[in-house]
Amino acid sequence: MGKIKLISFVLLIVIFGPFRFYDLYAQPEIGGFLQLDKRVYVNDNALPLDDFYNRFRFETSISPNGNLYIFSSVDFRFYDVARVDELNDLENINQLFPTNISLWEAYVSVYGFLIDDIDLKIGKQRISWGTADKLNQTDNLNSKDFSDIYNFTEKIPGWAAKLSYYLGDYTFTAVWLPNFEPVLLPRNGTSLFLGSDLASLKDSVILPANKLGNSMFAFKLSGNIAGWDYSLSYFNGYDDIPILTSLDFNPDPANGNLGKAELSFPKIQVIGADFSTEISGIGLWGEGALVIPDKVFTDISAPGMNYQTVALDDKPYFKFTLGSDYTFPGGYYFNIQWMHGFFTERAGELNDYFFASLEKVVFNNQLKIALGGALEVDRWNSINENYGYGFFPELTYQGIDNLEIAVGTFLVGGKPVTLLGSWNDANQAYLRVKVSF
Repeated sequence: MGKIKLISFVLLIVIFGPFRFYDLYAQPEIGGFLQLDKRVYVNDNALPLDDFYNRFRFETSISPNGNLYIFSSVDFRFYDVARVDELNDLENINQLFPTNISLWEAYVSVYGFLIDDIDLKIGKQRISWGTADKLNQTDNLNSKDFSDIYNFTEKIPGWAAKLSYYLGDYTFTAVWLPNFEPVLLPRNGTSLFLGSDLASLKDSVILPANKLGNSMFAFKLSGNIAGWDYSLSYFNGYDDIPILTSLDFNPDPANGNLGKAELSFPKIQVIGADFSTEISGIGLWGEGALVIPDKVFTDISAPGMNYQTVALDDKPYFKFTLGSDYTFPGGYYFNIQWMHGFFTERAGELNDYFFASLEKVVFNNQLKIALGGALEVDRWNSINENYGYGFFPELTYQGIDNLEIAVGTFLVGGKPVTLLGSWNDANQAYLRVKVSF
């Protein structure tokens, strides 16, 4: 706890300290949430995942004048599973009660930068693009947070400079991202997203060199025509999912591995478009991303042979998400989405995913009943051998402001060749308590 208190104290001093002397009228705001998330596996042959964590988010903000806004947040993750491998670990409180602390966001917003119609935001920030409900294909500016398999749509804020220029009904956005940040994977759960082919190999990951020529950038033009919100975007950077670039089969039985593997991150460009509207109470949205990758080769060596294969071709491929929602008489809310290409999938391996949910609030709006489901299809010409499915029921108590108590299950299955089918051993039941302040 000493480390947490120290970080919180330093954060308060850094953010609020200057204004105690220069602007006595600046009133800081404090907020955040505490989320307690307890889970259990529901099958006997469960994966040895250690991704069950609780969360505390502490947020601070201050606006010393009408043109300046400062925001920061610290994210605390405290895990349920102890990291104990030997007897001496029982002497270390950090092993028994693992806690991760990270500066989640920290940015400065300047309104009316140079001219009234330009806003500038600099710092560690979450930049969300796309109109789909979490299944965004054009949201490429922040790295993916797969640390919790149940919340696989989360993203991690990253360092960026964002300039927004307002032109009447249009908004032009330019973003510069100086540093590349890779995906965050669940502890002991890499195979859930990247497969298990590398499990018996000693691997290394090569990040893009930290230099100006490798910085990333993006542009977006958004507007509205006759009730249709839309945007066109362009991203030039790197895919945060690594790809195999070198494989050396050199078995070492003494160490229990078959050789060495090297992974790196492919350079990509993404041309995106999205829309959203409402027609007769029916919400409609969609977004698509034309991904243009650089060609990536895999160098393969083994005793007596050396050759090269194409790991990723430079041919463009298209991913999209289409969705709709509607509230039926009686208060039944229905949401459905079709996602072509999961976040980790590339050309030649784009599966189709269908997500649907039905929600109903009862007992004077105190209880929300939600029934969610998913269907994955790998090959339409042989669905019987290429399907995955999911079932996500949840009951949430929301009778008190700022409090949610939810119970539910995360149940997936199907054929092993599909993503959802490979998650079969990660089925969970959970209790979640979230308090916002």
